[in-house]
Amino acid sequence: MTTTPRIENPRQHLPAADEIAAAVNKANAEGVLPDTLVTLVQLRVGQILGSAYLTARPLQSADDTPERLGTVASWRTAPYFTDAERAALALAEAVHTPDPTGERVSDELFAEAAKHLSDKEIIVLTGVLGQIGYFIPLALIANPKVGVSFAEQWTK
Repeated sequence: MTTTPRIENPRQHLPAADEIAAAVNKANAEGVLPDTLVTLVQLRVGQILGSAYLTARPLQSADDTPERLGTVASWRTAPYFTDAERAALALAEAVHTPDPTGERVSDELFAEAAKHLSDKEIIVLTGVLGQIGYFIPLALIANPKVGVSFAEQWTK
């Protein structure tokens, strides 16, 4: 596996990428969800995908404790997370992990999440997961430089 970018600047081939990225980056613009919760979700999805880029980026901007960040992969048994964070992590895993039964977000999972997150928070979380979803193909296919934002490395 290569550790160098496969495509130096995808935006030169798809100029609308900037507009799309700007739009999806507004998912939590009002701050409905705490930044720490969003970072945990981003980190967990990066771990699920096995993407160094999607794992390193949240860690760079994280304003959280090493204990919490270090145990995101084992959040179910780690004592560091709130019920709302656990609900968000469960939804993130369900959305980004294939389920052989075909149902990723069961009624039970949604009901549990709804105990700890308001409808507005769930919808904003859905937007955040969509935001992550937009960047997944760019991160996995183009293989950007780890630790450098898309905006910083794709300036050509």
